[in-house]
Amino acid sequence: MAKAALTGTWRLVGSFLAGIILYHGMGRHFSLAGEVAAFFVVLFLVLGVLALKRPLARRRRWAGLAGMAAVTALAFWGAFLKNSPKTLPVSSQQITHYRITLSKAVALKPTSASTVGRVEAVRANGKWHPAQGQVAVFFPRSAPADSLRYGHQLVVKGTLAAPAKPANPFQFDYRRYLSLKHIQWQAYLPESSWIRVGYDPPSTVMALSLFVRKKLETAFKQHLQAKREQTIANALVLGVQDELDAALRNAYARTGTMHVLAVSGLHVGLLYGVLLFFLKPLRRDNTSRLLVFLIILGVVWFYAFVTGLSASILRSVCMFSLMELGRLMSRKSSILNTLAVVAVGLLIYEPNFLLDVGFQLSFLAVAGIVLLQPVFLRLWHPGNRVVRFFWELLAISVAAQLATFPLSLYYFHQFPVYFWLANLVAVPFTSLGLYIGVAFMLLFWVPVLNGWIGKLLEWTLWLLNEVLLWLEHWPYAVLEGFVVTPGQVLALYLFILAVSLFLLRKQLPWLAAALLCVAFLSGTELAEAHRQRRNQELVMHSVRRSSAVSLLNGRKVTLLADSSFYAQPQLFSYQVQPYWRAKGVRTQVRLGALFPETGSNQEVPYYVTPEGNRLLVWKGRSFLWLKRLPRPLAQPVEVDVLVLQGNVWATPDRLRHSFRCGYVILDQTNSRGYTQRKARELAAAGYQVHVLEENGAWQLSGNVPKVR
Repeated sequence: MAKAALTGTWRLVGSFLAGIILYHGMGRHFSLAGEVAAFFVVLFLVLGVLALKRPLARRRRWAGLAGMAAVTALAFWGAFLKNSPKTLPVSSQQITHYRITLSKAVALKPTSASTVGRVEAVRANGKWHPAQGQVAVFFPRSAPADSLRYGHQLVVKGTLAAPAKPANPFQFDYRRYLSLKHIQWQAYLPESSWIRVGYDPPSTVMALSLFVRKKLETAFKQHLQAKREQTIANALVLGVQDELDAALRNAYARTGTMHVLAVSGLHVGLLYGVLLFFLKPLRRDNTSRLLVFLIILGVVWFYAFVTGLSASILRSVCMFSLMELGRLMSRKSSILNTLAVVAVGLLIYEPNFLLDVGFQLSFLAVAGIVLLQPVFLRLWHPGNRVVRFFWELLAISVAAQLATFPLSLYYFHQFPVYFWLANLVAVPFTSLGLYIGVAFMLLFWVPVLNGWIGKLLEWTLWLLNEVLLWLEHWPYAVLEGFVVTPGQVLALYLFILAVSLFLLRKQLPWLAAALLCVAFLSGTELAEAHRQRRNQELVMHSVRRSSAVSLLNGRKVTLLADSSFYAQPQLFSYQVQPYWRAKGVRTQVRLGALFPETGSNQEVPYYVTPEGNRLLVWKGRSFLWLKRLPRPLAQPVEVDVLVLQGNVWATPDRLRHSFRCGYVILDQTNSRGYTQRKARELAAAGYQVHVLEENGAWQLSGNVPKVR
């Protein structure tokens, strides 16, 4: 019976998920979503009535299929409605001012503050017009910016601009990321471009929640002396990661323990577990059971309230609330069914949660613990209590990691080797830190006691940080560079499922299925490696105030970059490395600004002219990076592509007398004003012009130049 219920529930869940996936895959511009949904609902009702009048198996089957199709169509329609873009009442070029209300908490970074503003009105041609939509806003750090809070109303001088598309191949698509959060515009606001005009929070509950959280952040700063432990306390207990140090964040990520800093199911589960332990003796009659139910719900929802009511915490609180409701009604509930109900409820509210990495990983982690931990416990059940405790803890960690492993490879391209050991340390210390942190939240207003609790929390987090920083430096702590396709992700999950069923049932067909998955993974990897070995590409990357060029030869790449690029490591991480990963790069050579000193023995033909210009020959094509015009020549030098750098003074006539070239690229070592002016001049003179800042990276593959 339970199995049937599980199957029926997950059929509906699968149909619902299929509708959302179908929309994001191919239905963004399908305007008849409502009509199709209405058709399938009517079809289901008609077939359902016929099946009730004459309950034949065939009619029931057709009614069931129509019902699943109706669920899929309704999910598709819901996603279509939720993602319908907001439009401005006037052209964006006419807008001179706009009014926004801050609708998210303000995140403070070392050099900037960021939040989301709900657009209320825009001003064009001297008149205000009502408007709708959201804009991601960024402020340079200053006293006025630091004082901004959720609900503040601002009048901004300027227009609303859509986020730029990715400037480089395989770069993270920030525009799509914002669109999934229903944010249409993006703005960087210097202090002189805005004024605060009022306070009207969109939600009083959210405003109060963030106010309480800010008070607790201040209390942590007062009673925890070390900055590092302050930031970890904010992240662990309150879910605030704004000031988390990059090196420490990297240590948690590389040891596979980043999940302990994201307030989610682990934290709610720890809180729920300790409440059950202390309140279990009180469950005697209906009245006491109701009291326990109200206490548990009150505590977990209060915790969700003080952590800012984030989506991750709400997922967990809803699931545990349903589980506790089942206990109150004396009904044994399936955790997977409860998980499915919570997932569907959240996806009805926001279909785009399905594409959120945190949403996917948190639900997979819970499902993995429910399904895989019993497999490990059945393989070995030690009699010693201490050994059993650590074995169960290890089984939970491994189950969660296995369930999220394929998706983590797909998104993060790395695997923490010592995650099992790190979690054996991190989970107990995290539990202790969370319990001390909750005690501090309740008693931070009590003198002396708050100081002792703060010290205890600081010592606990110090020890946790030191152990993880130590583990991070173990040899081969992280395996990096994985690039997997969606098909390979599916094959990995099928492999894990097949192996688990083989261990449980000892049936050879499941082992054969696992071997088929391995064969598929090996075959696709070999085919991709063969394709990658034939790659021959040159890419001039679009990088801020710098110059960087990738020369790809099979799975080997040579990077030509200036000193400004190497001085900003984040440029490589965000704008170059994704391309290298996608192309399967295994060997890399990096040449600096001084080619003769950094690459004299390399296989890249180049020449540095007396004027400091650089000439590169690649696959029979010549490229000249021009910083200074040469002295008058007897006849023009022929080059295929001319790259203007550093605001070089060069009129179209002077260029024509010096070089025979029809294709000119303006890189980002030039100022924006120079680039705009020079692009107009060169286009008017008949040159083909590519501006890296506006048009994105420039690619040459084979004989055909491609512009992104």
